[in-house]
Amino acid sequence: MKHVGYLGGLDYLAANYRKQDFPRHVHEEYLIGLIERGVHDVWCRGELWHAGAGSIATFAPGEPHSGGAGAELGWSQKIFYLPEHLIRHVLEDSGAAALGTLDFKNPFQRSEHAARGLQFLGRLLEDRYSSSLEIEEHLIGFLPQFIAQASKLNVPRQKPVPPKFRNVRDFIHAHFDEPVQLDTLAIIAGCSKAALIDGFKVHFGVPPNRYLIQVRIDEARRLLRRDLDIAGVAAAVGFADQSHLTRHFKAILGVTPARYVNA
Repeated sequence: MKHVGYLGGLDYLAANYRKQDFPRHVHEEYLIGLIERGVHDVWCRGELWHAGAGSIATFAPGEPHSGGAGAELGWSQKIFYLPEHLIRHVLEDSGAAALGTLDFKNPFQRSEHAARGLQFLGRLLEDRYSSSLEIEEHLIGFLPQFIAQASKLNVPRQKPVPPKFRNVRDFIHAHFDEPVQLDTLAIIAGCSKAALIDGFKVHFGVPPNRYLIQVRIDEARRLLRRDLDIAGVAAAVGFADQSHLTRHFKAILGVTPARYVNA
């Protein structure tokens, strides 16, 4: 995985997978990618999607999904993790400002033009001679048209979240580096533990523990980009040790923290 600072920053991952299984999880960014080879099976929106070569992945922030190989030889993909502020910037620059978090029409879509645009963006990010001018020109020229075709533009995706579940989410963000107890979260929500787990999952896609792990991984990515020691990062974000961080990091992102740092 590679982090680049263009237009406020984005992450890029080109990977070949054979046996990787991703547990149910969410991302804080928009995830847009291209399946280049094989088949990636993904469970999302209540059904199983068989994404073959040429399929374009389109996931909004907070959209829960899980998956793995859909064929014996696995699959290859290029994935771009695009923060909301980057998407907002390119849409506003093009005159197509969005209201809230956008929703995509489907988790996987097909478009030869968009596939070529994503392949070219990957080549630009992999080429050490590419200039920031060239990369930002492509992003600003490509993304607004792609989003207009692939998303429900100007239709907010989020449903209103009841304050009690918002308060639990905010507590997790504020205390992600500490042990978090279900008793505490239930008291904050003012409901039973079972009601908390079910309600939180309805509004945020995953139960509280999975959400906490995701917050820790996102923070670990930010710290690792500052060249901090992996073991130190693990402790700073609330994991027991480096191996604990590595297990969850690879499960969600498909790469280890060490590979992320080296990229």
